[in-house]
Amino acid sequence: MKKILVPVDFSDCSAAALKAAIKMARAFDAKILALHVIHDPADAPGFYTAQKAGKKVFRNMADSAQEMMDEFAAKRLRKYDNHECHVRPGIPATQVLLFAEEQNVDMIAMGTHGRGGLDRLMLGSVADRVIRSSECPVLIVRDGQKSTKDKDDEGSA
Repeated sequence: MKKILVPVDFSDCSAAALKAAIKMARAFDAKILALHVIHDPADAPGFYTAQKAGKKVFRNMADSAQEMMDEFAAKRLRKYDNHECHVRPGIPATQVLLFAEEQNVDMIAMGTHGRGGLDRLMLGSVADRVIRSSECPVLIVRDGQKSTKDKDDEGSA
């Protein structure tokens, strides 16, 4: 195993997935590829703005996302040097799958909020779509809720 992709949405769930991925990456001396996908507002239903305004909104979103990724990585990847961070626009599940293929990753490790039932039906699940379409193994780290012991160990990842 040489490359592990970790989709990041800056939640506790993605932090937990990153922590699990770091453990695996250390065991295999693998590279972590952290990816945040900016859900392009032009892809959202009902998003109607002038082209000029839309570009400005997206540029601000991209700048903010990059800052958030830099902060997330500084906190969560500070003790694991073999990593890269990426930010790209698009539909999250689609971009995760495309990125995994482009980078020829060996595994995707992702968190899930554990939504089920009607929420999942209405909102869809990025993790579910990735699991169903990925050509490489997908490790799902559920919930992101930490025990007291995990909170004490947080800086060790």
